[in-house]
Amino acid sequence: MFKFKHTEIMFNSKYIIKATAVLATALMVTSAYAGNPDRAGSAGGIQLLINPWAKGSGLANAGTASMTGAEAMYSNVAGLAFTRKTEVMFTHTNYLVGADLSMNAFGFSQKVGESGVVGLTVNTLSFGDVEVTNENAPDGGIGTYNLGYTNIGVSYAKVFSNSIYGGLTLRLISESTSQVNMQGACFDAGIRYVTGKRENVRFGIALRNVGPPISYSGDGISKEVQQNGNNYTFLQRADKFELPSLLNIGAAYDFLFI
Repeated sequence: MFKFKHTEIMFNSKYIIKATAVLATALMVTSAYAGNPDRAGSAGGIQLLINPWAKGSGLANAGTASMTGAEAMYSNVAGLAFTRKTEVMFTHTNYLVGADLSMNAFGFSQKVGESGVVGLTVNTLSFGDVEVTNENAPDGGIGTYNLGYTNIGVSYAKVFSNSIYGGLTLRLISESTSQVNMQGACFDAGIRYVTGKRENVRFGIALRNVGPPISYSGDGISKEVQQNGNNYTFLQRADKFELPSLLNIGAAYDFLFI
């Protein structure tokens, strides 16, 4: 009995030593950070993050590995390669009801050749009539102006094999008012891998909204002032901002009961 108890105590001691070593190693690990700090709290082009399509938006944008056809140009352009012939989509959304915001989207995809698909998507966001305000009229009443947000994407996707699909999108971005505007460009890229006996297991990786920094320009960022009887125009330089780049990784599994 004494030897049995002694052996049990030695075993527990070794286990405790190993657990202590693992815990100490874990506590020594320092924090790791990813991403560009310039995008933290100051990224622009937020219109690129709004999904205009009902299906993808209803799934909380969880379509990186499952969305197909023209609608896939938002979530993962590789899904565009699953277009069988021709697809045309159009949607109108009353965005944030009561705020007079509306969104229109158009999508088109066409299969070309045996393995290629081309696509076009146009998204517009309208804010209605906005009151003009200034220092002398902070509550408006001196007129209105319109805001216009637009992005146009041209895509190409290809079937590389029975399991691998890929695609690329070039997107042009425009935001403008009566006196201030911004134009820029970015690209999306995606790949999808399909496997399983009945092709019911899918993995997807999508890189979205990657492009150079953009800044606003126009007469709206200048101001006329009067000093010592002379009129001067001060041009305020707008700082550049980063686009909201994203890296999405997803997986999907189809439960087939037939």
